[in-house]
Amino acid sequence: MTDIAQNWIDGEWLPAKTVGTSRNPATGEVVGEFADGGAAEADAGIAAARRAFRTTAWSRDRALRHRVLAELADRFDARTEVLAASLTRENGKTLFEARLELGLVSATLRYAAGQALTSAGVAAEALPGTFFSTLAEPAGVVAVIVPWNAPVALFIRSLAPALAAGNAVVAKLPAQTAITNALVSEVIASVEALPAGVVNIFTESGNTGAPRLVDAPGVDVVSYTGSVEVGRRVGAAAGAALKRVNLELGGKSPMIVFETTLAQEDKPNPAIRATMMFVMIFMN
Repeated sequence: MTDIAQNWIDGEWLPAKTVGTSRNPATGEVVGEFADGGAAEADAGIAAARRAFRTTAWSRDRALRHRVLAELADRFDARTEVLAASLTRENGKTLFEARLELGLVSATLRYAAGQALTSAGVAAEALPGTFFSTLAEPAGVVAVIVPWNAPVALFIRSLAPALAAGNAVVAKLPAQTAITNALVSEVIASVEALPAGVVNIFTESGNTGAPRLVDAPGVDVVSYTGSVEVGRRVGAAAGAALKRVNLELGGKSPMIVFETTLAQEDKPNPAIRATMMFVMIFMN
């Protein structure tokens, strides 16, 4: 990579025609510059993912998928502090919360690594002497569109099961965390056993790449996390092509905050707070 954070597509670091600037939301200082992607990067990622899905052993080799996902978990663990510091600078959350988010990443990857070996299908006896079976097969190319509020955990939450099932992935990550996105891409790129093109990542500040991922005939599944309004549009566009859609939408969990007079010793300890945040992240 250069000093400008680039997009990782088909196993290579690629620039873009436009260069964006990432700033610390707390201070306004420049964190770094990044290759600002769009429709061209989306198209390149889709083409690479389709090629990898069709020509590599990834979709057929469960042991390979298990090994890659387990190694990814180890590598993310090793980079936790670097990623947490970058996430705090770009996202604005506290270092405690950034570490909590990164803690979810390796756990998700390890769970998916186990699923890669065990989710094989179902066989049953429907009637005496009559049997049926279902075989679990990968869908193909999965598009993942990630918001800015928990970009690493929410990306991995969609990426890990998609890879465990044998799919190839194209991900659009948010421009608000562009430098962190590049660090995440570096971790993924460092796993040599992962075939080129199985995971493709680009950062976008505009609105041309994400719609292309939803509309493109080369994409079989769309995973979107974001607003209800955009979720409706994603569901309608993907549904018109009978694509599978996974939507996790905001604006549905109102809270009432009361004034508190809790003494310091009565406040929840970090472990309890972590559990509470974990539940909030995964409840629908």
